[in-house]
Amino acid sequence: MQSSSWPNAVLCASLLALCAAVSAQELHLLPQPREVKQTHTSFAVGAETHIVVARAHAAEDKVAAEMLGEEIERYTGRKPAITVASAMPAVMHNVIYLARWEDDSRARALLAAQGLKNFDQKLGAEGYLLLADSSKVMVAGGGGAGLFYGVQTLRQLIRPQGGRAACPGVQIRDWPAMPWRGVHDDISRGPAPTLEQLKREVRTLSEYKINLFSLYMENVFDTQSEPLIPPPEGKLTAAEIKELVAYAARYHVTVMPEQQAFGHLHHVLKYERYSELAETPHGHVLAPVEEKSYALIANLYAEIVPLFPGPLFHIGSDETFELGKGQTKAKAEQVGLGRVYLEHLQRVAGIMKPYNKRLLFWGDVAVRYPELLGILPKEMIPVAWDYKPQASFDNLLKPFRDAGFDVMVSPGANNWNRLYPDLEAAYVNIHNFVRDGRKYGAIGVLNTTWDDDGEALFGMTWPALAYGAAASWEADDSPIERFRASYDWAFYRNGDATFQQATEKLARSHPLLDQAGVGGAYDDWYWVDPFTPEGAALMKKAQPAAHEMRLAAEDALDSLARHREAARLHPETLESMELAGWRLDTLGMQIQFTNEINAYYWDAYQHPEDGGPVNRDLREITGINARLQDLRDASTRVRGLYAKAWAGENRPYWLENVLVRYDMQAMRYQQKIGQVEAALRQYRASKTLPAPESLGFYLKPEAAAAH
Repeated sequence: MQSSSWPNAVLCASLLALCAAVSAQELHLLPQPREVKQTHTSFAVGAETHIVVARAHAAEDKVAAEMLGEEIERYTGRKPAITVASAMPAVMHNVIYLARWEDDSRARALLAAQGLKNFDQKLGAEGYLLLADSSKVMVAGGGGAGLFYGVQTLRQLIRPQGGRAACPGVQIRDWPAMPWRGVHDDISRGPAPTLEQLKREVRTLSEYKINLFSLYMENVFDTQSEPLIPPPEGKLTAAEIKELVAYAARYHVTVMPEQQAFGHLHHVLKYERYSELAETPHGHVLAPVEEKSYALIANLYAEIVPLFPGPLFHIGSDETFELGKGQTKAKAEQVGLGRVYLEHLQRVAGIMKPYNKRLLFWGDVAVRYPELLGILPKEMIPVAWDYKPQASFDNLLKPFRDAGFDVMVSPGANNWNRLYPDLEAAYVNIHNFVRDGRKYGAIGVLNTTWDDDGEALFGMTWPALAYGAAASWEADDSPIERFRASYDWAFYRNGDATFQQATEKLARSHPLLDQAGVGGAYDDWYWVDPFTPEGAALMKKAQPAAHEMRLAAEDALDSLARHREAARLHPETLESMELAGWRLDTLGMQIQFTNEINAYYWDAYQHPEDGGPVNRDLREITGINARLQDLRDASTRVRGLYAKAWAGENRPYWLENVLVRYDMQAMRYQQKIGQVEAALRQYRASKTLPAPESLGFYLKPEAAAAH
């Protein structure tokens, strides 16, 4: 073992300084451990430090040890040696020991001597104990998952210290508040993640103690029994699922499928081959009065279920808006819509019974029929969902608990249909929903991302997902401000608030546009044609928000450009933040420039007698460094940034459906350039201009633009 050449006096002084600094501030851990006691010692991590893994489970615990080694290498420039031992080393000096307390009596005795002697049942397989003092660090788990989670906490505790690293002296007892802590990824409505991206999501989520990863599927599973259903360029194959499931298991994450079995099946029912199964022609909902609907479900599930060995299976079944309006109309009128809906779930549960899975289903429809819930098997799990920042969610939970069901709560990242997630809405939604879930004894959380309009990128959702992970694990109220204070260090290993502040500036667009009366920073506003009466009215209405929105986006972009190297961990997530910044800035530019273009043209139109000002007005609209050129250039530039960010996460499938919107937007500006150039030529020939409305300039100013 190589010894350190760092002078002892310098080492001691540095460690004391670090200890004092840590004592003066929070440790900034995500999730926050349940019990933390800080001591006045510190463990120096350097070239002589080595990691020891207990032999009994060395193969399983190797992933945690390697992640810890990579963390240390980040600060010291070299990975520590990882060795295997049958029991805790007799001499614990410069050692980080990873073990499970049930297997190692010597480790238990040492922990007990340090006051960590309560190995009670509530810690369970996911609980852990962590001890750090001047000579050693020990992580002891109740099982493999507990050891892994203890190592994730240890990774956040280690701090850089002048070419070395150190861990503050601590004693920690920790275990989760929720048995299931999940994240749901919509892989069916546009973005189709690559296998590598799905692995990256699993690995990153596991760092924050997420143990459930749900794949939302409508038509993307590569079914062999119904080969027409999956899009060849966007399908998820059985081989990929097996690889992902095995990979996730190494990180103590269960992969759960959600294959829709009722609503949200338009991409199946749009084909004529399946048209007879649709409640309404080529609609979204399977008809429960059509026996072939259940044959389709049985065929799909027979292929899907064996690929996912976990105990849970999600059958979806939300938002069945068309139910009772088509083939099922007569039956719904006879027995009631609620009974039709719940009997379908009962029938699906019968199909799934041989597989011995606990079935999850979305609770939005069933909660309206509390008197009929007894139809369903009690082992089913309603998933209560609502993505608004409500003060209380009791009305979505109490009916199911009163009926004797276990429940899960499902908040959301508020990322769908938005240029950047509405983080304030997401944080409050997650906070209050998980709080109420704890109150009603929920067995888990399923935090959702959605891709409703096919444009959302997963990389923008990390702040909401990290907060959801913390809230799912923590037993207290999971204060949002504590999360904000911890996010930079826990997620990026950055010592200040650079990246958290950047996320807040990007999300600032939502309240600004909401206050202006347009609702928020939605994708639809980005694509609106400002040269129509409706688009022009929207640009005028949003004008008061544009200046501050652009400044906030540009401040975020400036900060990201200056401090990119400060992201020691997860730097790949910055790309999607930069894309959001440029899209928000371009939207703000479109709002401002639309108003300015209209003012300039109306000024020229109202004062045609003065050739000099008319030429200047029109050259402010089109020409070298003019507004229409700026808008066209911004659109083509953002198109490239979007395509690059997409390729970093997803397969090429569906991308062209988004890029065509950029192409049309740029073409709209280019055509407008041509129209204004033609108007200028007309003016030079005849001293007349086309009417503003004929060019799409509908914002007649109250007074002509002043120059």
